[in-house]
Amino acid sequence: MAVKSETGESIESESLERYERILSEEKLNSMKKAAVLLALFKKNNEWYFPLIKRPMHERNHPGQIALPGGAKEKGEEIDYTAVREAFEEVGIKIKTVEIIGQLTPLPVPVSGYLIYPFIGILDKEPEWILNNDEVDELLITNVSELISADNNYSETWELHGNKVEVPHFRIDDNAIWGATASVLSEFIDLIH
Repeated sequence: MAVKSETGESIESESLERYERILSEEKLNSMKKAAVLLALFKKNNEWYFPLIKRPMHERNHPGQIALPGGAKEKGEEIDYTAVREAFEEVGIKIKTVEIIGQLTPLPVPVSGYLIYPFIGILDKEPEWILNNDEVDELLITNVSELISADNNYSETWELHGNKVEVPHFRIDDNAIWGATASVLSEFIDLIH
C-alpha cells in the first residue's frame, strides 16, 4: 500500500524518485534483511495476533507499534528469522509456529532494511515473555477489530508540501503506520 496523493495519483517528487532508485534490484539486494511474524492464534473462537510497542531508546522506529521481528543473522533462513525474533521479543516458542505464508517483502529506506513478513499459526495463545530491552508493551489484537478499524486504512498527511494518503490504522489509542500498516493492509486484502 503505497503513499499516494489525495486524488489517488502517484506523487512525483524528489523523495519518491529517490525511493524508486532504492527499489532497483541492485539496491534491494544490498539492503539488510529482516523478518516479522504475524502470529495468529484462536481464543474464544476469534483470531488474535500480537503487536508490540518499541521502546523509546531504540535507534530504529522508537515508540512505534510493530509486529515482532528483527534482523536476519548470518546463515539462517529468513522465515526462521521471523520465528526466532518472535521468540526473543515476546516468548513465542519456535516449535509452536507453523508458517502458512509470506507477504510481499517491504523495503524501509529509513533503516536500510528489506522486511520479509510471514504469517504463522499457533495452536494456542503463548505464555508471553517480554524482552524489556526490545518491547515496551504487548498489544494482543483481534483480527476482526483490525478490520473494523477501517478508516479506509489510511490517513491524509502533509508530506513534502503534498497531501498524501498513507497506510494507517487506529486501534484503541494506538496509531499503527509505516511498514507495519503496509503489512497489515496486505493481510486484510488477503482475508477480507
